Amino acid sequence: MISRSGKIVRKRHRHSSADEIKEEEDIISKLPDALLTEILSYLPEADANRTRILSKRWKDIWAFLPNLRLVMPFDCSSEEANKFHDFVDQIIALRGGMNINRVSLSCSKNFDYNRVCDWLCTVVKCNVQEIELGFSAERFLVKFCWSLFKSCNTLVGLTLRGEFVLDVRQVELRFPCLKKLNLVSTVYSGDQSLTNLISGCPVLEELFVRRQVIGCSDNMKTFKVSSLSLKRLKISFTLGVLGNYHVVIDAPIEYIYIGNANSTYYTFTKPLSLVEAHMNTRRPINSNVLMNLNSAKILTLTNSTLMGLQELYAIQIPMFHNLVKFEIGVTYRFGWSLLPLFLGSMPNLEHITFLDGLVPFLCAQHAHTFNMLWNPPMYLPNCLRFKLKEIIIRNRQAITQQEFPLISYLLRYSYHLEKLSIIAHNINPMILWQLLRFPRGSDLILQEVKEGYVKRVDVFSYTTLELITRGA
Repeated sequence: MISRSGKIVRKRHRHSSADEIKEEEDIISKLPDALLTEILSYLPEADANRTRILSKRWKDIWAFLPNLRLVMPFDCSSEEANKFHDFVDQIIALRGGMNINRVSLSCSKNFDYNRVCDWLCTVVKCNVQEIELGFSAERFLVKFCWSLFKSCNTLVGLTLRGEFVLDVRQVELRFPCLKKLNLVSTVYSGDQSLTNLISGCPVLEELFVRRQVIGCSDNMKTFKVSSLSLKRLKISFTLGVLGNYHVVIDAPIEYIYIGNANSTYYTFTKPLSLVEAHMNTRRPINSNVLMNLNSAKILTLTNSTLMGLQELYAIQIPMFHNLVKFEIGVTYRFGWSLLPLFLGSMPNLEHITFLDGLVPFLCAQHAHTFNMLWNPPMYLPNCLRFKLKEIIIRNRQAITQQEFPLISYLLRYSYHLEKLSIIAHNINPMILWQLLRFPRGSDLILQEVKEGYVKRVDVFSYTTLELITRGA
């Protein structure tokens, strides 16, 4: 190759000698350990772990990260389990007494519980802030050396995951700084076990409990949550959990998520001051639950929740004076028969989202058999006259003319509507043409129509109509 100066520059040989390789060692590997550790801390945990195989220089850097993720291979043999235990011992020894922000430990079968307890003893002394422990499906009577946490004034988050027995009999148990507690698929020694655990968390703000023990009971009949500080509560009961349950909530919660596939009874000891509520149940809910949601500003009712609600003999929908955002599903059996009641009970509603479109997804190929059951209310709801600004329809299939009566009603009588968004896989040009010509109740001018890509459409209208397709 000839350079601009006319001198001949010879190409470097592909194969370099060992001395040349040493001279061309990358600059990053020469950085001090503290700086390399900080660089790795910005990577996802999985990517940071992979740097161990780069070279001997990088082998132990990962051990000094503030967040540790230790995963025992699934279905490993006893020999492999012992290697994993030795590996964790080595990491703890390398770190010495360095502080740990977060440690995640996942163990499959053949793990040595005594050695796990020893690791916890060391971790607790390192000012750890978050601990996540996962165990195999084999059940163990886990005590977790609860006495260790009496001196742990830094723990903020705790996650226990796995079908092991959670036995908390010590009423004097204290997690003085714990704000977030997750219990997933655990088995309890009795109702008092959960009560003792929560009572030992004086500043607990967020609790998530997923009861997902397949084919057996988790030994709990009354799920009682009693706390003066709890703000967020998320409980999920799956089909695999056997039996009926009684849920007692005694806490000033602001956010609640209820996912229930079982027959469960709810009791609220005091009125709630909710900001957001998400209901996803498959069984009829009692009127007490709905009445305690009336203070929410954001409310989600899925299709299964509506199915359970409409199976009640007498439906009493309270007034939702604070509600500004409403997300609602649709059922094949009852259609939109309840929508007028909801709109009439939400005078300050500004945003409504139809989560499953206006026709259930399972009925997409047989839309003609689905009855919308849409009868406009006798009196125009106040939310349409004064408040509603945005409507989102998330269709899982193409828009059909069967949906026109409801869409037309919302457009005509929502006097302050700013935008209607219809998200669908395909929008027929004729359907689009008809939608754009529906009468609008607001006094705005159509600006843009989005169909895959933004296209300018010169159509006289009174509301911004935004049509979005997932398909080309």
